[in-house]
Amino acid sequence: MSDAATYPVFIEPAGAPAVDEGVIAFHLRRIETPDLGPYNAGTFFEQSASIPWDIAIIFGGTISGGIKEWNWGSAPFHFVDEGWFGKDTSYLGMDKVGHAYTTYLYAEYFTQRIAHSAEDISGAAISGAILAMGLQTSIEVFDGFSTTYGFSYEDLIMDGVGAGFSVLRGTVPGLADKLDFRMEYIPSGNDGGFRPVSDYSGQKYLLALKLGGFESFEETPLRFVELHAGYFARGFTDEEASNGDERRREPYVAIGFNLQELLDNGKVSETVPGLLAHRILEYVQVPYTYAATTQD
Repeated sequence: MSDAATYPVFIEPAGAPAVDEGVIAFHLRRIETPDLGPYNAGTFFEQSASIPWDIAIIFGGTISGGIKEWNWGSAPFHFVDEGWFGKDTSYLGMDKVGHAYTTYLYAEYFTQRIAHSAEDISGAAISGAILAMGLQTSIEVFDGFSTTYGFSYEDLIMDGVGAGFSVLRGTVPGLADKLDFRMEYIPSGNDGGFRPVSDYSGQKYLLALKLGGFESFEETPLRFVELHAGYFARGFTDEEASNGDERRREPYVAIGFNLQELLDNGKVSETVPGLLAHRILEYVQVPYTYAATTQD
């Protein structure tokens, strides 16, 4: 897939009527979706029909952006072997984790929109994952017609990992309270300013285990503690090479501070801004709020 992935945002359907704070708060709250029900093709189409504007905006915006930016149609269809996390790969695997993360975000977004819109939300996590994979597969196929990129099976596999993790997190009761998949971003200066989508040398990806999600810790100070397992890579850009920065892959573990729990403890998450911050913190890691075994 193209280096520049598109991250979803929380979008209300175009033309939606004005809503009061109660409705906004409702749409910001995570809805549990553990019931898979008797899922079939009809379930998928009915649930997808409940969010037509979301699908149209995200699919249409991404495809039109790809036509404009990623040279689609500039070459006959072809495959490309990009590798995984090897030292000889272009981005040392950062693009692969980025694929998993991006598809995970799409799946989470579609799942929650269905959960807030459909009459029957049984299997919403599956519908969300299918929509996310449909979008990412479309992008990968179009990349196959680009002189710059090409169809990468590695990208598609990592897309599946991200979608699968969203299904797991959405269907296992309580898992969303315990485990987040996040990205941290600090501009590297190597990609022209603030570019969290394509500036791989400014990104870190991590899983955060939140002790506050466990009943045995929820009434203790340990509820503010998180345990992280993450990955980043550096030294693969021309700018870094010219500065003498060696190519390196950096897996790490860390102990962090649970900012979501802080919002809950102060009742801030009961307000609309607090709810929005709480949801964002499920997916975004705030820099300098943890101590890690290796630093950038």
